[in-house]
Amino acid sequence: MTTRKILAFLTVLALATLGSCSVESENIFNMFEDVKITFHDDSDYTVTDYRKYNDGDSVHISFTITSANKDMIKLVVDSTIGTGATNGKREFALKESERRSYTGRIRFKIQRDGKATFRIYALDDMNVYMGDGYKSVTVEGAPSYTLLADRKVYRPNPDKPELPTFYSIAKGKAYTYAEGLANAADIDFGIYYGVDTTISNLGRVVYNLYSTTTEPNPYPAFDISNWEKRPTLFSAMIESSAASIFNNSLISSSRIEEEAKKQVIDQTHTDFDTYAKAIKADRMFYFLTPEGKYGALYIKQNTIDANGDDYLSILTKIQN
Repeated sequence: MTTRKILAFLTVLALATLGSCSVESENIFNMFEDVKITFHDDSDYTVTDYRKYNDGDSVHISFTITSANKDMIKLVVDSTIGTGATNGKREFALKESERRSYTGRIRFKIQRDGKATFRIYALDDMNVYMGDGYKSVTVEGAPSYTLLADRKVYRPNPDKPELPTFYSIAKGKAYTYAEGLANAADIDFGIYYGVDTTISNLGRVVYNLYSTTTEPNPYPAFDISNWEKRPTLFSAMIESSAASIFNNSLISSSRIEEEAKKQVIDQTHTDFDTYAKAIKADRMFYFLTPEGKYGALYIKQNTIDANGDDYLSILTKIQN
C-alpha cells in the first residue's frame, strides 16, 4: 500500500470514528436556561435592575422565579458588596406547590454605603445549582458618611513648633500650635503625652488626647486660653476588635450612630499614664461633635517619622 493510500485510509477511519460518537454532556451555554426570573416594579421602593437609595430607605426586591422542566427544592438569595466579597447568603425550602413557580419579596433598609448586588437562584433535590435566569439587581447606598484616612497628628514638642499637634475632624487637617488660634473653631482635639516609667515599657511615649475645652489645660506649654473652644466629646477608648468594628460595622451614617449610642460619650480628654493602657495602634474612640454628628476615630499607627518625631496615624469616619 502506498503512503498516499495509507493516509487516505486513516483519514476515512478517523472520520468514521468521530461520526460514531455521540455528545451526551449538556452544553454549558444553555444548561441553565430552564430557570427564569422576573423582577417586578410593584411598589415605590422596588428595584428591578439598578437603583440608588439614601441611608435608611426601604428596599423591595419583588420577583417571580420559574422552572420549566424540573422541581426547584430551595431558593438562595445571595448578595455581594461592590468588591465582590460575600456579604450575605440566605436559603429557604419551597413548598411542593411552589417548586415550578414562586413569587416573593425581599424587604430591608439601606444601612451600607456603596453597591450591593443580589442574585436569586434555585437548587434541585441534590442541592445542585439550577440557574438564576442570568439576572441580578444592584442597589447602591448614597454616601452618608465621610472617611478620612492616614492623617498624622504629632506629639507636641515646644522645640519644634512646626509639628502639627492639633486636629480638625471636619477639615481632616492637623494644625501646628501657631496655626491653632486662627483655626480654633474647627479644632476638635490636641495631643499631649507622658513617658512610661514602668520596667516593661520604660521610656515609651504615652499618648493622650484632649478637647480644647479641657480644664485645666493638660499641656500648659501650649497656652490655648484665648482660643475659641470647640466642645467635642469622646467615648472611653475601644480596645477590643477596633479594626473590625471600624471597617466592617461602621458602614453608613445610621450604623455609625447606632454603634456610637451604645457607648457613653461624655469625655473631654484621656489621662493614661502607662504605655500598656494608653492610645496606640488598633484603638478607637467614638465622638460627638457640637453640631450633633457622630463618628469614630481609629488609631492606625503610633510610630516615628524619618526625622525621629513621634506621631499617631489616624482615620476618622463622621456622619455627613
